[in-house]
Amino acid sequence: MGLFIYINQHMQNPVFDGIMPMITHFGGFIWLLLIVLVVLLYAKVTNRDALKKVAAIALVALLFSDLIALLLKQIVQEPRPFMSLENVRLLIPESDPCSFPSGHATSTLAVVSIFLLNMDDLVKKHKVLIEILLLIFAVVIVFSRVYVGVHYPFDVLCGALIGIVGALVVNNYKDKILTLLERII
Repeated sequence: MGLFIYINQHMQNPVFDGIMPMITHFGGFIWLLLIVLVVLLYAKVTNRDALKKVAAIALVALLFSDLIALLLKQIVQEPRPFMSLENVRLLIPESDPCSFPSGHATSTLAVVSIFLLNMDDLVKKHKVLIEILLLIFAVVIVFSRVYVGVHYPFDVLCGALIGIVGALVVNNYKDKILTLLERII
């Protein structure tokens, strides 16, 4: 609880107040689904087979991980910080009352993890830079969920772990998954 209060209240500043409410949405399921589908379409149109395969696996990891997070949300039903604590700085509207685990953290880490796990198949030049940018994106999304007042740090930590583990499981079976998806992609 102390870490939540520190991030949500004591780290406040005009720059974060302006950008975090916008940035936080890019970690949501719908945004990441659209991004992965656009990457998949781009890879298909430009005949980038390795990128197409990684995007397809990222899509499966996103769906798999988010299903687990959604089920856990329904089982645990932890109220969001702004519903339980006083003086929470709520910077975005939130209609879902369930806080645990963070779906944004789950979605973001599922997709980012797949791309990181398969980076050797995708790029040779600027690989480290792309990996750093992906990690920064993930950290900013996870941080933003606490900053805007919709999740506790434990929610985002668990959501991130679900996304990472989901990505590892899906990546472990990527050859079988790609064989099943062969006709679709």
